[in-house]
Amino acid sequence: MGTETEYPVRTTAKAFRVVEGLTELGSAGVTELATHLDLSKSSVYKHLDTLRRLGYVTKEGNEYRPGLRFFEIGNEVRERNGLYRVAKPFVDNLAMTTGETVSLAVEESEKVVYLYSVRAGSTDDGKQGTRAPLATDVAGKAILAYKPTAERDALVSNAEWMDDSLVAELRTIRDHRLAIERSAREDGQNCVAVPIRDKRDYPLGALTVCGSTASLSGKRLEEDITGLVVGAAKSIEVELGS
Repeated sequence: MGTETEYPVRTTAKAFRVVEGLTELGSAGVTELATHLDLSKSSVYKHLDTLRRLGYVTKEGNEYRPGLRFFEIGNEVRERNGLYRVAKPFVDNLAMTTGETVSLAVEESEKVVYLYSVRAGSTDDGKQGTRAPLATDVAGKAILAYKPTAERDALVSNAEWMDDSLVAELRTIRDHRLAIERSAREDGQNCVAVPIRDKRDYPLGALTVCGSTASLSGKRLEEDITGLVVGAAKSIEVELGS
């Protein structure tokens, strides 16, 4: 987040700086958080006390921490997302079938956001709730590949990412309707991502399957799992269009 002077309502921007700083620390007292944010203790205290009264921050002794009100709001926002409601059963089924981590990702505010992520038989929710630059993430690339050229270029705000190799990669992803990401590390992860499109061929999001390089490689990655992900994405598209 930039400085408060960049925003029309500086107090709102400062309040969210306090929330984000508190989230980074996990829990903190007023002095620790003020030092972390380079803000005055009186200002930080006023924001924390207001957030506490509103239910967004909790306090135990002299320590503050983010409250579950954010979780409640996040869940409500996700439940109202039409793509999530349609795709969730397909994501769950794909996780059960593959035994790998399956995720649904969307684009928001020039980032790829993992809206839902699950692995059958595990509490592992993968990347759920995380966000990353579109051009550096396998799901983001699957989405970018189907964006109109002008919109795609505007979304890739860091010019060094939009080089010839990325343009070629996005063209290949569009031609094959999927993106495959292979890790160079033995303990890394391989992933496949397939865009979910509307009737105009516009990307609404992406479906991904990720697993360890040991379990997700070779024919299983390039044919078996890829076929399942493509099929699930097409089924979601059909359901969305019905």
